[in-house]
Amino acid sequence: MILSDENSPEVAIWQLVESCGYSADLPVWTELAEGSRSVLDLGCGIGRVTRHLAAEGREVLGVDIDPLLVDELNRISGPEPVSAITGSVTGLSGLNLGRDRFETIIAPQQLLHILGGRPARLDLLTGVKDRLEPEGIAAFAISEWVPDVSRPVDVLPDVREIEDRVYASRPVAVEEQPESLTVVRLRQIVGPDGSFEESEDRITLYRMDRHSLAAELEEAGLVATRSIEVPETDRHIGSVIVVARHDAGVP
Repeated sequence: MILSDENSPEVAIWQLVESCGYSADLPVWTELAEGSRSVLDLGCGIGRVTRHLAAEGREVLGVDIDPLLVDELNRISGPEPVSAITGSVTGLSGLNLGRDRFETIIAPQQLLHILGGRPARLDLLTGVKDRLEPEGIAAFAISEWVPDVSRPVDVLPDVREIEDRVYASRPVAVEEQPESLTVVRLRQIVGPDGSFEESEDRITLYRMDRHSLAAELEEAGLVATRSIEVPETDRHIGSVIVVARHDAGVP
């Protein structure tokens, strides 16, 4: 599946390099969406999960705050039963999603960690409750891994060659803060003429675990029903997908 090409903006190429080599969670999203006629993918980016589910014949809508990523997903996906819109996932209740409710709503990878803390997560979870079919399911991927101290990181880079340019990215440090941690990545581009570009990218991830998420789900009118472990790979840490449904005691 082609997720990016030589016509893609750089932000889409970096997402391809840094995120789209990960596939360990895809069977879980397939299982959770089984039988669903409508799926909403929050923080869809260029469509790593969105297009995987659409390729199996489901109607999938993605939402992302970055219009460049949304445009890229819509351009690359072509005639597939998938589309994306630009919008904030913390304001789902006010977005025009083409339908009022969805049978399955998912938040893959690091979305809950990057929103900016508990108030933003509650806004998202409340919106999910409003846009979820009464018998539908919502599922949220989180990582419970937390380093002991700020430290350098020594791992092999993620590398992609697109046309005649080579893109490489690797985490070089993890900086710990009281409620979050920041992952520092070194990005490098080698051009066909031997030209070399280097930059740094930083992403802050707010800490959470399945127990704190279950409490926030309850506050939003949802109830956690089970957790699915996604094992680590040789290049990625393990994660947990928390599955939730409407809380029958909340209108």
